[in-house]
Amino acid sequence: MKPAKFSKYILCILLLISTVIGGFFFFGGKVLSVGNAQIPIYSDLFLYLLVALVGGALAVAVFALIARLAERFRRSPKEAVRSVIGFFILAFILFFCWLCGSGTLLHLQGYSGVYNTPCWLRLTDMFLYSTYFLMGVAVLLIVGFYVARKIR
Repeated sequence: MKPAKFSKYILCILLLISTVIGGFFFFGGKVLSVGNAQIPIYSDLFLYLLVALVGGALAVAVFALIARLAERFRRSPKEAVRSVIGFFILAFILFFCWLCGSGTLLHLQGYSGVYNTPCWLRLTDMFLYSTYFLMGVAVLLIVGFYVARKIR
């Protein structure tokens, strides 16, 4: 089977699973009440899907990085070092965003879960800050390349 055909099937399967679980989440019937907040019944299933998709994407990215590194290292060690610079830049951004995060416990009425700890709070802040930073970089690059193309 060709890789393009295989990836097409994987994409269709993931889209189908995401659509079904999204339908369960948004149209799943009853709503649990916790304090004054209303939470859909299938929130856990939706979050498990998101964790699985992000974990799978990270695993594929790390595998591709290692495979590309090994391939380039066979050809030219200098190219191999250049290929992992982006990974280390991203790791530095995530580490810096982790340091910027706050570990101050939140006082949430009616919540007695295990995720109100400094580690999870800093991790959440890291995801938010890194998303803001990377979206800002993407917008700046889009504008910069547009301006550079108009100048030429």
